[in-house]
Amino acid sequence: MVIFNRNFLFLDEISLNNTHNKVFENIQVSKEDIASIDDFFTLQSAWVLMTDRRVRYYGNEAFEDSSSVDEWALEVEGVVTLIWQGKTNTIRYIKGEKYTAELLQFWVLHTFFPLVLELAKLSHILHVSAVEINEKPILFSAFSGGGKSTLLNYFLKQGHRIYGDDTVAIEEIDGSYKVVASYPFHRPYRKAEVLGYPIDNFATEVKPLYRVYRLDKSSETSKIKIEELHGVEKFETLYQSQFVTFENLTKSRYNFATKMAQQVQVFTISVPWDMERLEEVYQALLIHNEI
Repeated sequence: MVIFNRNFLFLDEISLNNTHNKVFENIQVSKEDIASIDDFFTLQSAWVLMTDRRVRYYGNEAFEDSSSVDEWALEVEGVVTLIWQGKTNTIRYIKGEKYTAELLQFWVLHTFFPLVLELAKLSHILHVSAVEINEKPILFSAFSGGGKSTLLNYFLKQGHRIYGDDTVAIEEIDGSYKVVASYPFHRPYRKAEVLGYPIDNFATEVKPLYRVYRLDKSSETSKIKIEELHGVEKFETLYQSQFVTFENLTKSRYNFATKMAQQVQVFTISVPWDMERLEEVYQALLIHNEI
């Protein structure tokens, strides 16, 4: 399975494996037969809430100082503890009482590996949907329930290539921001701890980020408007779109959003809260991105 342009190999849950790409590096996921990780790590964070479950971080140095060669872990209360071993590109896991193969897959792909990329300073993870218009990556930002998944589903049905239903990775390369696709699943309805349906038309090529659109709900009869954002409002849209919520990464998130706001165009689009008008929203975005 190709996730964030890496091959994920679930060694003890073979049913989770499918296609691989020989171009990408491998991440191995295997079971660890120990009861606790308390003896392996000196630091432990407070519990935070993610996807309706409590999680906490373990490590031997502060969260914001971790690098790609460090070992660290994430405990998902009652489900699984995931341990990253950067020197060998390996994820080891300890089963909890509520463990299932499907929950392992969800937490590795949806949450844990994005955190690996963030902590290793390889990528910044944005909590957005992403599609391709005229071969250029476009991001949709909104608060939970704000219509990202619904709009992406419409683009998917029109044959557009998808970069991510819920997240994408952003890499800064040679002074520009590139989009790396996340995982090839789509959740048209946000059921917790479910990846959703497989996507066939999924991107693997890394491309420069073109534009970001903040989706703003409007009344069923309102006019569809697209306006460019500037200043604080532009910064806040990028800052609030970031995936990682641990307090120790606040400074990193702030710096990233500040710098990105200087180079990337951000717009707001009013989206009438009426499924019958999705075609109008779709056409407005196509026109706005005509070459």
